[in-house]
Amino acid sequence: MSEFDGRALLGVDTEEEIVPNETVGAPGFAVYSGYLVSHEKDARLSGAEKYVSFSDMLANTAIVAAGVRYFVNLVAKAKWNVQPPDDSGEAEKMAELIEKIMHGMTTPWHRVVRRSAMSRFYGFSIQEWTMREPEEWEDFDGARLVYRDIEPRPQRTIERWDTDPSGTVLGVVQVSPQTQLDIYLPRGKLIYIVDDTLDDNPEGVGLFRHIIKSAKKLERYEILEGWGFERDLRGTPIARGPLTEIQKLVSKGDLTQAQALALRAPLETWISNALKGKDTALFLDSAPYRGTGEQQTPSIAKQWDIELLQGSGGPHTEIAAAIERLNREMARVLGVEQLLLGSDSAGSFALSRDKTQSFGLLVDATLREIRETYEKDFLDPLFELNGWDKRLKPTFQTSQAQYRDIGDITTALKDMAAAGAPLPTNDPAINEVRDLLGLSEQEEQDEDAMLPMPEPGMPEGSDELPEVEEEEEV
Repeated sequence: MSEFDGRALLGVDTEEEIVPNETVGAPGFAVYSGYLVSHEKDARLSGAEKYVSFSDMLANTAIVAAGVRYFVNLVAKAKWNVQPPDDSGEAEKMAELIEKIMHGMTTPWHRVVRRSAMSRFYGFSIQEWTMREPEEWEDFDGARLVYRDIEPRPQRTIERWDTDPSGTVLGVVQVSPQTQLDIYLPRGKLIYIVDDTLDDNPEGVGLFRHIIKSAKKLERYEILEGWGFERDLRGTPIARGPLTEIQKLVSKGDLTQAQALALRAPLETWISNALKGKDTALFLDSAPYRGTGEQQTPSIAKQWDIELLQGSGGPHTEIAAAIERLNREMARVLGVEQLLLGSDSAGSFALSRDKTQSFGLLVDATLREIRETYEKDFLDPLFELNGWDKRLKPTFQTSQAQYRDIGDITTALKDMAAAGAPLPTNDPAINEVRDLLGLSEQEEQDEDAMLPMPEPGMPEGSDELPEVEEEEEV
């Protein structure tokens, strides 16, 4: 038995009973006057500056922009269905009303969902809802208030957090970018999603935090690659001239200093312009150096000369490999590594499908978190302000984003039919397959229309088989 007695050490009564409805522990973050205490050592990743750095990375790093857009667009593409709690007519009517309210807002529903999905990258997402009274001509029977809009509140504008001792968020303080005034947003008016996988901090820890340093390295490497590529294409200009002879002439008084500078000016101007434009040229004297002896034999070295210094191609390969490695590293963190398959002529179709299926699971997991949040932050205020019976509160369902191979599905259905389990013509799976193929849904058919066609010789509407006359024996 351990000698450590925590209750005795802290002076707590050992006979004290546990109170089940009382919070005893404390959250893992500290907040003073609404400001969260950050242990981040990089100043660019602290406070509101963090989200400026994230937004800059998102706008200027190709793999990050492509991966984020790919992810949020798949999340937004999912179809949302309102599922009633039971089969009663009242519950189904309420589900239909909720669906009308969802699609009756100023901002389309898929854009609202897409904004919520950014919590996976920034760490949290906050949107504020506003309600209105429905117009007389609108088909919102039974609703006193409906949602007018759900508008984003950018992460960089959220400055302080109002939390209780247990760490639950009660509201946030937003700084208006226009007036610089503080605006208190109560929690009950917000749709708030946080990525609390690694920390219980209200700001969460998004995926951008894991790739920001790699993105900075990538930016530096791309600049170095651009400089090296440009220099190797055009070369580094090198000019040669008889500067010593010119200076001797100046010392003897045969040339003035202004004349000497005028002789050097064309070369110096050309070197400067060669780095700025592509249409640069120069006309030079071709006179070579001559020996100092009696013969004064001309040498092969010209008094005035220009050449371009070019390096070997080795460093280009190395910097390109470093850039490729960083791109793959960031794509792996974002979960979109399949976007890079085939860029290096490597990989297989099976590998691509496997990574695509894994990515679909990530999208489905994010949709599940968004559904749970909207069932609380979207439906609860609507029911409370309208005075509806919460026993009629529906749930949300979304279509799966996981990759499904049409060939595998149709083959499985064919095998089922061959085994004696064919699908009825009105089975929902048929419309799901048609949707994967990009076809419209089949129209509903009544039961009479689904009966088999009568055989030739059978009276219309009769289920009996026609009698076959027996042939006489010869």
